[in-house]
Amino acid sequence: MEQPKKKKQKTQTTQQEVTKLKQQCQTYLDGWQRERADFQNYKQNNEKYIAEIRNRAKESVIFQLLVVIDNIDLIVQHAPEDVASTNWYKGVEQVHKQVKQSFGDLGLKEIDCSGAFNPLMHEAVEGQGETIESVVQKGYTLDNAVIRPAKVKIKK
Repeated sequence: MEQPKKKKQKTQTTQQEVTKLKQQCQTYLDGWQRERADFQNYKQNNEKYIAEIRNRAKESVIFQLLVVIDNIDLIVQHAPEDVASTNWYKGVEQVHKQVKQSFGDLGLKEIDCSGAFNPLMHEAVEGQGETIESVVQKGYTLDNAVIRPAKVKIKK
């Protein structure tokens, strides 16, 4: 009769061990799943961070090169008539178009200065009112964010 008692104790001990092992497996599984979710979040955050760094670098480079665009604009606008008919000038115009196209492809857009003054897009350097009279310096947006407001004169 003692043998069934030992078997019963052994069965209970085995059941307890199985239950304990199942709990341990569930703990490990839960921990693994949490770590996997944390890693996915890390990857997503890292991708966002890298995209933000790329955008900042692009913005910085473009902002530095706006001076070049300004100078090419001035060359094209103020070329004397005798120079404007030369092949050299036509080459400068072509470079001007290519530079604007390349920057446009990167998301750079010139701010529209026709019509009403918008303090989010324009910086008034002279006058008061609501209508833009003339542009002193072109402004630009990059991916719909203002990187340089347009400097304008306002009608009184």
